[in-house]
Amino acid sequence: MEGKDRDLEEEEGMEDESREEGEGGGLFDGSPKPFRFEEEGYWESITVEEDETEKRVAWLRKTLNEIIERMGFKAHVEAQKKEGQLLLEIKGDGSGLMIGKHGQTLDALQYIMNKLAAHRYKELKERVVLDTENYRGRRVAALENMALRMREKVKKSRKAVTIGPLNPQDRRVIHMALSRDEDVRTESKGDGFYKKLVIAPKDRGGRG
Repeated sequence: MEGKDRDLEEEEGMEDESREEGEGGGLFDGSPKPFRFEEEGYWESITVEEDETEKRVAWLRKTLNEIIERMGFKAHVEAQKKEGQLLLEIKGDGSGLMIGKHGQTLDALQYIMNKLAAHRYKELKERVVLDTENYRGRRVAALENMALRMREKVKKSRKAVTIGPLNPQDRRVIHMALSRDEDVRTESKGDGFYKKLVIAPKDRGGRG
């Protein structure tokens, strides 16, 4: 299992994220064909379901399928409500290409889907989550392992380590992984969606 985690980290360049200054990356370039949501009848094209949650999930699935098709990918979407989230899982040939560097393409699509869902359903409380090839689960495991390694490095050197930039989900994983450690603290730095994360030793008095 550790070998798989190491492979994921090397594949995504996570070992390079541990440094004093991080480097950002670009998002996907867009779809080959323009996708106009204002096309006549689009917003009302989904069949009305008796259950509101099922209707929302069906609409999200249909919308993401439309976007993927216009991006030129051969894939399909499976959707479900899971643990207070609306999970959209992309499956099919080449679906792994939609992850992007450090998951940035997948994050960009997820951001778009959350914006569209908020526009369509203003009362929506669930968060829309996109995944493919279990990337989210593998990413969490790799981030937790990296957080533990960086924690030990900080404890030995008594010097802060900066990693990233990371998206809010990834930063939260590391914050949670180290939240109960009495010897180190974590802090996000920067502005915007992607921020750096600092892992630093706590003062001897226990304060950050």
